Amino acid sequence: MAEIVWPQTVVDAMLKLPEKDFGLIIHKVEMVRRFPEMYPVRGRGRFRRCRWFLAGKWIIYYQVAEGKVFMRILWPARARSA
Repeated sequence: MAEIVWPQTVVDAMLKLPEKDFGLIIHKVEMVRRFPEMYPVRGRGRFRRCRWFLAGKWIIYYQVAEGKVFMRILWPARARSA
């Protein structure tokens, strides 16, 4: 199993999420721990070369290197409605 590395900024953002979103992200991260390369790699844009997965209203970007999974950022999956 891969080690998960969480930057403090991602941890701080997650702690502000609703419990449902938080739980879904943790569940999917546990899958990533077992199968780090299961999600697609982004080929273009701001987060190119990062893998990503959708968890509720959030896209989570991460990178895999040297047997570790580096969680990079939580990004809103869609723009807020006015």
